[in-house]
Amino acid sequence: MGLDAVVYRNRAHIELGRDAEYAKQDPRTGEVYFEDLILSRKYDREREAVSRRLGNVAAVADLVEQVVQLLGSDSFIAQKILYSGTHSGDSIPLKDIPELAAELHAIRQSARLSPLLGEFLNAFEELIKAANDEGNPIVFV
Repeated sequence: MGLDAVVYRNRAHIELGRDAEYAKQDPRTGEVYFEDLILSRKYDREREAVSRRLGNVAAVADLVEQVVQLLGSDSFIAQKILYSGTHSGDSIPLKDIPELAAELHAIRQSARLSPLLGEFLNAFEELIKAANDEGNPIVFV
């Protein structure tokens, strides 16, 4: 068990060809999917722009302690991302990306970055870039 996050590719960025008529899209996540299992498998790797493992339950618990020390318990990251090591189905909408980015920047400026926290920052910076490029939210899976 752990916490993973993904940004799905924008439908316009996936070469669907003749299969476009069968492609469906989740309006909340932007995920392109197919009801047909064969088509779903065909496009499995092309549907995600970025996917990152954020950590297992113990790593998430360690991360939240570090973030709370740096930003406080009411920070966006503590409240919306690290509050649980397993919260699939949640997402960070595009409108919240600037607040998240500002907190990541504040953490990055700290001299007290553990390797685990550094990896977390790198992962979220990639996820933010993909979310902005694709126009889709960051989704926890």
